[in-house]
Amino acid sequence: MKGKQIVAIDVGSTNVVIAVASVEEDGRVDIRGIVTEPIEGINAGRVENIETAGSAVKSAKERIEKMLGISITEAYAGLSGDFIRCVPVTDHVYVQDEMRNGSNQITQRDLDDLDRRMRSVTLPDDREEIIMMEPLRYTIDEKEVAVPVGAYGYLLAATYNFVLCDRAMRDRLRQCLQRQGISVKEFVPNALISHLAVATTEDIEEGCVVIDLGGGVTDVAVLLGGKVRHIASIPIGTNSVNGDIRAYGIPANYIESLKCRYGSAMRDMATEDKIVFQSARRGTTKSIMRRNLAAIIEARLVEILEWVRREIKNAGCGKEFKPVVLVTGGGAEMQHIEELFARELGVEEVRAVYPEYGFTETMSEHISTTAYATAASLLIYGAKHGSCSIAVRVAQPESVVQTPRTAAQPAPQSAAPKQSHNIEPVHDTEDEEDNTYNDTDTDDVDIEIDQPKKGKKIKESIRTIFTKLSNSFTNNGDEDDYEY
Repeated sequence: MKGKQIVAIDVGSTNVVIAVASVEEDGRVDIRGIVTEPIEGINAGRVENIETAGSAVKSAKERIEKMLGISITEAYAGLSGDFIRCVPVTDHVYVQDEMRNGSNQITQRDLDDLDRRMRSVTLPDDREEIIMMEPLRYTIDEKEVAVPVGAYGYLLAATYNFVLCDRAMRDRLRQCLQRQGISVKEFVPNALISHLAVATTEDIEEGCVVIDLGGGVTDVAVLLGGKVRHIASIPIGTNSVNGDIRAYGIPANYIESLKCRYGSAMRDMATEDKIVFQSARRGTTKSIMRRNLAAIIEARLVEILEWVRREIKNAGCGKEFKPVVLVTGGGAEMQHIEELFARELGVEEVRAVYPEYGFTETMSEHISTTAYATAASLLIYGAKHGSCSIAVRVAQPESVVQTPRTAAQPAPQSAAPKQSHNIEPVHDTEDEEDNTYNDTDTDDVDIEIDQPKKGKKIKESIRTIFTKLSNSFTNNGDEDDYEY
């Protein structure tokens, strides 16, 4: 594999996704492979059982390594959960008049001084750490400016967006990946990069809200003026819909397919037909009205959107903020999801979006679902921040794997037992049991019935042969030599 290689791992609450890509000379990402595996031991983004979670990561890693003939040792890992939060921090510096002419022109030195002050911020809680920070806006003498260097003023202030993460939750995921031989190049909050593969430049500049509907977590990102203004991870996802459907007596093994095939995000837009399926008890059936199924789904999604509405308000973009809403993640494929989000959030434009920006033309061969949106955005982020360590495996010939056999060694025998032609084990007594089946308590007697008959036939054949031989010798007058 030539060029810069990127590995992205999205450890979700229901699935783990691993994607591998290379970066073209023009900066576009060429996806080489992507795999997904069901996962257990993750609850709302938190690693609660490192063994079961690690087993799924191991399975996905082995699959993609075998697919591409590589060994993965390093990757970008996404973080999602209510242990991640966004905090705006504002600070200022007084402009140094380097020109010494009273003009108070702001220079790069003033900007660097302000940046150093921001990076020296200490957190009140040692359990959290800063995993990312970037400036949101600058003001000079309380007036917002886009480019501070070169402007004039006395007081330069800035508001930085600090992304904080619980150390213990991050370390759990790090250990989970390290046990499978994967070193984390960088932990990246999923909400912070969710727009990279699904939003246009116009969306980011004019204002948009990216909502990633995952299984256990719903990530929200508010963007305006080309920057991420606010992020949040809501600890409720589409898995909660499954629990609601189960409460109505629907068997667990039918819920996911029932939701995906017949579910709707709006009760009023669902048809009134009945869905009938086999119950767990043989010979019985269960049914649910499609409109009732939609009512269950809608109620839970409305609850999630109440959280989303609060997070949009917390972004502080003002009452005039009318964003485009982009819905992605596994839940975005539900019917009438766009209509529900438009109604509940009070916006005019809602789009269910697939990853598509920043990739080569072959992207569609690998990305077939909105559930891969986070992994795709991680690849875009990694392409801009450095390659991952990947080793290419040397193909091994089959003879190396198999046990070598010299010419003097006999060919391996079949696993089936070889039938003996010795007549000694065949007895006259019909009371003797076949010892082959003594260790079982099965009531199946088909084989036991056939075995004695086979012994009788062999015995009768031998007696016939000896009788013919005896008669032959008797007729030839050789009775003295062959007495029986």
